[in-house]
Amino acid sequence: MKKFTILLAFMSVSALATAQATKSNGNFDGYFENKTMRIDYIHGGNSSTESFKIFGIKNDGLWGGRVKVMNDPYNLGLYAFDIVDAASGKVLYTQGFCSVFGEWQTTIEAGEINKDFEESIRFPWPKNIFKLVMRKRDSTNTFQTIWTETVNPALYAKAEHSSPPAQVRYFMKNGNPKYKVDIVVLADGYAVADSTVFSNDVQQFIDAFFSVEPFKGRKADFNVAAVYSTSPVSGIRLQKPNYYPANILGCSYYTFGTERYVLTEREWTVRDYASAVPYDFLVILLNSDKYGGGGIYNLYITASAKSVSSGYVMVHEMGHHIAGLADEYYTSDVAYQISMPKYEPWEFNITALLKPENLKWKSMVDPTTPIPTPWQKEKYEQNEALNLADEVYSNKVGAFEGAGYLSKGLYRPEIDCIMFSNSLKFCRVCRKGLNRVLDMYISR
Repeated sequence: MKKFTILLAFMSVSALATAQATKSNGNFDGYFENKTMRIDYIHGGNSSTESFKIFGIKNDGLWGGRVKVMNDPYNLGLYAFDIVDAASGKVLYTQGFCSVFGEWQTTIEAGEINKDFEESIRFPWPKNIFKLVMRKRDSTNTFQTIWTETVNPALYAKAEHSSPPAQVRYFMKNGNPKYKVDIVVLADGYAVADSTVFSNDVQQFIDAFFSVEPFKGRKADFNVAAVYSTSPVSGIRLQKPNYYPANILGCSYYTFGTERYVLTEREWTVRDYASAVPYDFLVILLNSDKYGGGGIYNLYITASAKSVSSGYVMVHEMGHHIAGLADEYYTSDVAYQISMPKYEPWEFNITALLKPENLKWKSMVDPTTPIPTPWQKEKYEQNEALNLADEVYSNKVGAFEGAGYLSKGLYRPEIDCIMFSNSLKFCRVCRKGLNRVLDMYISR
């Protein structure tokens, strides 16, 4: 399933915003309380402009995120935010992310109208006055500050956490949420009578997710909880023609005009339900048998629970959501306006190969493997029968042209991967990227 892939570079520390000059990767208890601050804001604009306006600040429950690595070193995402101590200027917490607005901004519609989107950011509750610094990559691939706000947590200290009434069940609990990777699964399009169906679908997600490495080998690092966010009637918008049920989370097929792409613009409602438990990653299961889903880095995934490809979609979308992995396929239609790359992508698993000698996964390439790496690309594009496993370099890490929705100019690490096809296996570069991110959440 598609995810927006913007062709931007990994950023060096020197290229980051000035606010990141001083960083702190420890002393969680010294700077934060053990609860979550959530800032809801409106992100609006068009294809060339954008603006931000705070809507509200709330207590989003106990903190279950990173406590060991407070500043994400991988610089993933189109956007990133910093929490900066106002008195000392020390950066206390950073997080990269992508958003529905960021995807919409690349569509034809964004060139014709202005539109507002709900967005939220979550982080551990600072003890002292802080500055929120929002950054975005510019045309030269440099993160630039685009919005700042100063917040006094004392003004919100009495805010109590509350979430909508919903049944909560832990399917897996392997430890304190602060030291584990926490996944929350929400229901969309499941009516009250569908409670058993939802429970079975959650188990299906768990079985699919933990059948694939690297998740399979580190199952003990995860907690998985489900929040039964019930809808008035069963089903998802546009899973069939002219069908508009009042599904509680507002997910819909035909996002940005692409039939299989399912997102919701009700981010605040999604966050409200998810806050019933501490979480790092968020899954929305769709009570639908129509193929579809979507995944956005550090936002959420959606996945139809009843299509023949549900297991594949669930795992593929989690690759986007957890580690910002790019789609490696390029023969399916997408709604975005994609151009030839001028810069190196920020994602772990694709490259523009602008400097082959500096290939970012070079350490994983056998010296005998040619770069670029040949494969029967023309035959594949002509829809001729092609067994990727029989290719000469099928078991090698290299640079195979065709990735990120482009036939030319972008390269993937291996000839096949779950980000390229329905192979149900992540390539070695993707597994390494996923492990890098997951390791930030684990404290032993």
